[in-house]
Amino acid sequence: MKKYQSFLGENRMIKDQGLLRHEDIRKRIQVLPELEDLIPPLLADEFSQLETNILKEGCREALLIWEVDQSEGTIEKGQYILVDGHNRFRICTKHQLDFRIHLISFPRLTEVKDYMIDNQLGRRNLSPEQISYLRGKKYNAQKLSKGKYERSDHKGQNVPYEFEGTTAERLAEQFNVSQKTIKRDAEFAEGLDKLSSEKKKEVLSGKLKMRKSDIQALARGENLPTSKQISVKSTKDLIKGGANQKSALIQKINTLATRLDADAKGTQKICEQLIQAANELKSLN
Repeated sequence: MKKYQSFLGENRMIKDQGLLRHEDIRKRIQVLPELEDLIPPLLADEFSQLETNILKEGCREALLIWEVDQSEGTIEKGQYILVDGHNRFRICTKHQLDFRIHLISFPRLTEVKDYMIDNQLGRRNLSPEQISYLRGKKYNAQKLSKGKYERSDHKGQNVPYEFEGTTAERLAEQFNVSQKTIKRDAEFAEGLDKLSSEKKKEVLSGKLKMRKSDIQALARGENLPTSKQISVKSTKDLIKGGANQKSALIQKINTLATRLDADAKGTQKICEQLIQAANELKSLN
């Protein structure tokens, strides 16, 4: 529980730890895709290691569950929504393992997202792309909800930052970056959200390499040029191949070089193939 109280404060933790009630809640936990998307995906080997640890030692950390006490949109009062522990929940469900839960109270979904983003940004193992995406998501969410906070004149403890100045100014100060960086992050997050769920996870995990400027262009309604789409696809294929693909490309280049020396008539075609193979090898590195 101490892990969460540093972010939440004592007043948000629900103290009811009744075993029978929690047994019922565990069966009713729901996963919201829009919240799960805020959790940077683990690489396959990282997930496998976590699974091995849990199978060996059990699920040592409790899952954080939002007990909804006020309906909001499609979220209904009385639902139990997973806030922290998505990978652990998936592993425990798969292997039918027991796990503990902590219940938490939030007034609205916006504050759940705020907490999740701050919680993730407090971790040390995030990639630059993951950090940029989370800061951008925070900016976009707070920019949309700013008017609501101002109209409600809410000054309670559940508001993490007072809404003075622009959203970009406040977040730039919070994360010790420039306002331009925050706005570029917002564009990056918006563009990334336009990709398919699977491709977005691959970009955030580092499995798929895409230029940040290309993703930002998607947020502005621009399409990737055909050549870049092909480049992205090639990079994805190369990453899957790993070291074996690199070795195969080197062998291919050597073979083409030998053919170039022996086949004078096919020089142009062989050169084009050499250039393509060299570019693919460069992308892999």
